[in-house]
Amino acid sequence: MTHAWLIIAHNEFGILQRLVSALDATLSDIYVHIDRKVRTLPILHTEHSRLFMLADRVDVRWGTVSQIQSEYALFEAASANGPYDFYHIISGTTLPLKPWPEIQSYFVRNAGHCILSGFCQSGSYQETLKLRRHNLFLRNYASPRLLPRKMSQFLWRSALLIQRIFGIETNRGKVFYKASNWLSLTEEAVQLLVARKMEILHTFRHTFCGDEYFVPSVLMASPLKSTLVSDDHYLLHNIARSNAGVFHLANYDELCKTEYLFARKFTER
Repeated sequence: MTHAWLIIAHNEFGILQRLVSALDATLSDIYVHIDRKVRTLPILHTEHSRLFMLADRVDVRWGTVSQIQSEYALFEAASANGPYDFYHIISGTTLPLKPWPEIQSYFVRNAGHCILSGFCQSGSYQETLKLRRHNLFLRNYASPRLLPRKMSQFLWRSALLIQRIFGIETNRGKVFYKASNWLSLTEEAVQLLVARKMEILHTFRHTFCGDEYFVPSVLMASPLKSTLVSDDHYLLHNIARSNAGVFHLANYDELCKTEYLFARKFTER
């Protein structure tokens, strides 16, 4: 069984190397997208897998369509070398909790299926806010600098208020589904997503956190709907506010005993 591990990273490169080493196996290729804002790229090593560091990098801004664009950069790079049985989108701060034979066995059992975690139909409030409004001024929404972050969030909320007052709505009639953006897809699913790239980017260009919606929404409306599998024991992460919290040494016993396959996020600290 062949695997393409598509890793999105922007920091914690020591953890990234640990992840790469854990996934390093025959019949597994590893593709890494490093945020374009990173000036000094890490030097990563593998012994068994082919390793591809993407040269065409996206300036990833949290909450924006750039997150989807980074996934497409990985999909297209990997599919050019495919086919693969599975394409796995995974964060650079993720680590597997099981040894490689168990991971391989899991995917053998799920051959031909797309594996999603946290899969559900989107709720009305979140759907209206994130998918049916024009979410503008998001470039610095999560900036580490206070002034650009506050200004971006103020302008974003102001634009939403104006749209609500005047009843402005986009993506009318579309049905949306949500899942974690860290997932595993079949060759057929990736080819479908790549073929519909421009249409999908247009639909999600002004959405908020559209990376959590575009894959399940597109696949649920396609002939591949029957291949979707929801597995909430695929990825363990503790959502703190809008982002995943960090696991600590105090979580060690929990992580050793859990049935989850992967967990995020981890830090060298």
